[in-house]
Amino acid sequence: MKLFTTLILSAVHLFAFDAFVSPAELKSSLDDKNLIIIDVASKDIYKKSHITGAIHLDTASLIDKHSAYQQMNTPEVIQKHLRNAGINTNSKVLIYAHNTPQGLLKSSYFAFVLIAHGFENVSILDGGYMAWVFEYPLLSSTTTHSAEAEGNFSVATNNTLSVDANYIQTQQTLTLLDARAPKEYYGIKKSLGIDVLGHIPMAQCAYYAYSFLQDSTLRNLNELNQIYLKGFALSADTDIVVYADTIFASSMTWYILYKKMGFKQAKIYEKSFKEWSDLKLPINRFMWE
Repeated sequence: MKLFTTLILSAVHLFAFDAFVSPAELKSSLDDKNLIIIDVASKDIYKKSHITGAIHLDTASLIDKHSAYQQMNTPEVIQKHLRNAGINTNSKVLIYAHNTPQGLLKSSYFAFVLIAHGFENVSILDGGYMAWVFEYPLLSSTTTHSAEAEGNFSVATNNTLSVDANYIQTQQTLTLLDARAPKEYYGIKKSLGIDVLGHIPMAQCAYYAYSFLQDSTLRNLNELNQIYLKGFALSADTDIVVYADTIFASSMTWYILYKKMGFKQAKIYEKSFKEWSDLKLPINRFMWE
C-alpha cells in the first residue's frame, strides 16, 4: 500500500505542474517521456547555451506577419509549429526564457497561444534560464535538439480568450487592466510605436513586472492575492480584460490571472492599445483609475 501511494504521488508530481515551476521541480521530471522543454530565446542565444534536451521555438512564427497588431497566425500554421516541436495530446510543455524582459514575455505569449488553441498542460520555468544554470550548471548544453518525432496535437481554438475594442466599449461590468509600465499608463511616456499618451478609460494599472521579484521569480501567492484580490478587488466571476502596447506584455498578466490564480474569465485585448489609438477612441491621461 505504501509503495502504491508513493507511485501515485510521483505521478502527480510529474504531471501536475503549477503555472510556474522551480528548477528543482523540473529536474525531478526530466525522465518523464511526455515532457517537452521549449526555449523561446532567439536562435543565436539558444545555440550558445540552453537546458539539455530543450527544443527551440521562434514565437515570431506564431504571429501573422501581415497583421498590424501582432495577431496570432492561423490555426493551421500554429498546429504545424506545435507538431514540429513534438507536442502530443498527452504532452507536458515547460517553457523557459533567458533572462531578459522580452524573453519573459515570449514565455507567457507562447503559453497563451497554447491555451488559446486547447492545450492547457503548460508551465513556465520560474526564474528563467539563469535560475536553472545557478542550480544545475552541468545540465546545460550547446548541442541543438529537435523533436524525435512529429507531434499529434490537434488545435481546438478557444475564441473566448480574446476580445476586440467593441467588447471593451460595450461591457458595463468589465474590469480592465493595463499591463504597461506606470509611466506609459499615466501618460508620461509613449509606448513604442504608439503616438498617443495615456490609457483606455476606466483601466487600472497592472504592470506585469510588479508580479515578479528582481531575480525574475514570481512573487508568492500571498503577495499575488494582495495585488489582484485586494488591490483590484477581483473575484471568480469578474469579467477581466488585460491589454498593453503589445500582445506580449498583456500575455504575462493574463497568464498569472488565468493559469496561476484561476481566473478563467480573464481575456486579452489582442490588438492592444495600438489599435485603440489608431481607431482614435477615448483616452485618459494624467489619471489613476
